[in-house]
Amino acid sequence: MVMGFLLIATYLHFRTEYATAAKVLFIIALSVGILSFFIESAIVWVWEKFALALGWINTRIILSLVFFIFLTPFAVLSRLFSKNSSLKLKNKKNTTFVERNHTYTKKDLENIW
Repeated sequence: MVMGFLLIATYLHFRTEYATAAKVLFIIALSVGILSFFIESAIVWVWEKFALALGWINTRIILSLVFFIFLTPFAVLSRLFSKNSSLKLKNKKNTTFVERNHTYTKKDLENIW
């Protein structure tokens, strides 16, 4: 803002019919520059408090809505319509350990991705 006021004041200074407007704009630019120098810490403090409030709203309200609106219906539908998944949550045995007897060869390690 200060540079904008100074540029306009400089332009008006060279046009003689607007010399008083140039002086007024120069005073405005100087006062805005000095005020912004002294109250910068107040502006930063207000911005930090606003960011904290926004973070509180984001974590508690928005993420809760996303969880209950999107994730909960998918979880319920998945539980209703899926069979026993690879997690084997409905296991009738005492353990979910699966023994795999496999001998690794050179071909197994060529393209691991």
